[in-house]
Amino acid sequence: MKYLFKRILRAFNSRFSSLKQYAGVFSRRWQICRFFSFNSLRYYFLASVIALTQIVVLSYFSKQKVAAQTQNLCPAGNVPTPVQWRPAVGAPAIAAQTINVGEVAVNFSFAESLPGQVIDNVETRIDNDVYGGIPGPNLRFNIGLEKTPSPGNATLSINFSRPVIIASPLTLLDVDRDGERDIGFTYQDRVTVSAFNGDVPVGVTLRSLTPNTRVTGNTVVGINENSFPDRPDANVSVTPAGQLNRLDFLYEPGTEFGQPLQDETIGLARFSICLPAPPGATIGDTVFNDRNANRVQDEGEPGIGNVTLILRNSRGQEVRRTTTNSNGIYSFLNLPLGNYTIEALRPNDDFNPTTNTTLAANLTEPNQELLTVDFGFTTNRVGGAGTPNIRLIKRITNAIRNGQSITGTNFNTFVPDPNNDNDDVLPSAERFRGVSILEVPVQSRDEIEYTIYFLAEGDGIANNVRFCDLVPNGTTFVSNSINISGAGNGADNGRYLSPLTPLEQSFTNICPGNNNNGAVVANLGNISSGNFGFVSFRTAIN
Repeated sequence: MKYLFKRILRAFNSRFSSLKQYAGVFSRRWQICRFFSFNSLRYYFLASVIALTQIVVLSYFSKQKVAAQTQNLCPAGNVPTPVQWRPAVGAPAIAAQTINVGEVAVNFSFAESLPGQVIDNVETRIDNDVYGGIPGPNLRFNIGLEKTPSPGNATLSINFSRPVIIASPLTLLDVDRDGERDIGFTYQDRVTVSAFNGDVPVGVTLRSLTPNTRVTGNTVVGINENSFPDRPDANVSVTPAGQLNRLDFLYEPGTEFGQPLQDETIGLARFSICLPAPPGATIGDTVFNDRNANRVQDEGEPGIGNVTLILRNSRGQEVRRTTTNSNGIYSFLNLPLGNYTIEALRPNDDFNPTTNTTLAANLTEPNQELLTVDFGFTTNRVGGAGTPNIRLIKRITNAIRNGQSITGTNFNTFVPDPNNDNDDVLPSAERFRGVSILEVPVQSRDEIEYTIYFLAEGDGIANNVRFCDLVPNGTTFVSNSINISGAGNGADNGRYLSPLTPLEQSFTNICPGNNNNGAVVANLGNISSGNFGFVSFRTAIN
């Protein structure tokens, strides 16, 4: 019985280091159920032992600290420059990244021996988790769909737009095989690394960093049992012999210990390439969500991440590309003096530019920092991307005389405001009824109905939205005429503040002037992205 307990505990101490991952083991490793013939009391004791053991193991491993290879292979006058890949899930998402490192474009591609049947696009990803004992972001490469054995092989290729020197040995992560922790679930990692400069092969040297792997030429296999992701028990260094513009990692199931019975995963740590390091000038700044379309980044207007910017020289030739970080910030470093233009590509279909998308930037002094080249975009539809924002459109939606609508004007069609393009950028389906100016003669005591439409755009929820609209001069508020639709949680029914009534502190910054003729105020609550509604009220002409 004691030996049986050990075997079961080892079977559960597999590659997974979180409780969530252990839960997945129960669903996919059904063979372990053969070992359970205990009554409920013994099963409870077993579960307690497993849980206690796991807590102790995680506490021990969390103290491990391991770094990737840092040997500098760059020639004199060059410096290691990291390839800043971004988190992504699935081979297509990884392959969609083009990473600009100075003037070198880096991208990834994948190939399968059986298209669509080898790579697991949930487990293949770039994330910030520790893997092979090295902090992320690391790339994980998984073969075998839904935890099943892989029916073939797959290749990850790293492509460079021009020949480069890898700044330090690359590190393959967690090249291992099954062991006592994986009773009955055979697998073995087998990776072959190739490098090319054009069509000419470039030699590579692989070196096992632990006794748990075996290197033969440019192929490495796992020969010892698997490890937890936060341990460096099966890592391998890869050192190319010279310049290259492509690296291939052929990943296939090894059969040295039997036919594989489950999926397999290896990793690749982030790496750097060698680039010249001459002193030079800098161009950059921010791409931002210009909510009010005034072409200036005001307080509260966030940057837009992952926007592509193209730097061109005075002849219009592309010099470099880069992308903004999560805060919308970008920069082009180490530039020689000259006249440049920077083009900001539209982030996506949700955005329209509020500034020119191509701006000039002239560098006239050594080491100059020109950090004023901003680009503004604004969302152009309800539910568009970006930080939550509220768009307001005010219409006259009715004119009433003696209790009846005044004839002669159609208030049910969209009439654009000639003095404001806030409504013009909306698609037709999102333009609302009403007119912007009264097109029929009115008399004293006629009532005018104003409707202010609100549209929530961007991502997430706009919280604690407050509304204020001053009663027009020459008119008097009609009591009990406030109507609100589409408000969120925490909203009220709105109220009228009589002339000269002091505005409450929460409304002093949003009412557009002095309350000399009365004001309609309301708390619209928390409004979700894509929702719309309105506030309407009537005033009588004096």
